Amino acid sequence: MKLQETINKYFNRENIIDSISKYQLYYQIGLVHVALKSTEDLDETYKKLDKLNLQINPQKVFESVYEIIVHMSNEDNFEEVFEKQLRLISLVQMLDDFINANKDIKDAKSFSDTIYEEIKNNKLFNEQMQQQFDNDYETVVSNWKLSITDAIATEIQGVVSEIFKK
Repeated sequence: MKLQETINKYFNRENIIDSISKYQLYYQIGLVHVALKSTEDLDETYKKLDKLNLQINPQKVFESVYEIIVHMSNEDNFEEVFEKQLRLISLVQMLDDFINANKDIKDAKSFSDTIYEEIKNNKLFNEQMQQQFDNDYETVVSNWKLSITDAIATEIQGVVSEIFKK
């Protein structure tokens, strides 16, 4: 598949909603896990998450999808690579956001390095987290379907196509 065709495929409304939903779930589920590791107390974790109020940035999601396509669309198993890279990027972004927003972490560099290694080696997102992901996926998709209309999806695809042409 040519690069422009891949961009068109991954930036149609259905796939935009799918990608942003997955990114959000990886980010949020990973965030709870990392916050709990940093506090080691469930009540403190919820207080911290409420205080930090970290959210995904849809523009970063679209940029990530674009970068994955540009750099990896020639892979034979691109769809599998895409899924793994989307998870990796969303978890790394979550970790960066968490570390930058949370000034209370003792030895933040060591904590961050340890979590990053878990992410990089595909050890952070465990089976229980995957079950949570699977349970919440349809709900998150439904929410994004209300926000991302055909017109918005077309606009996003146009912006991405213009970037590709540069």
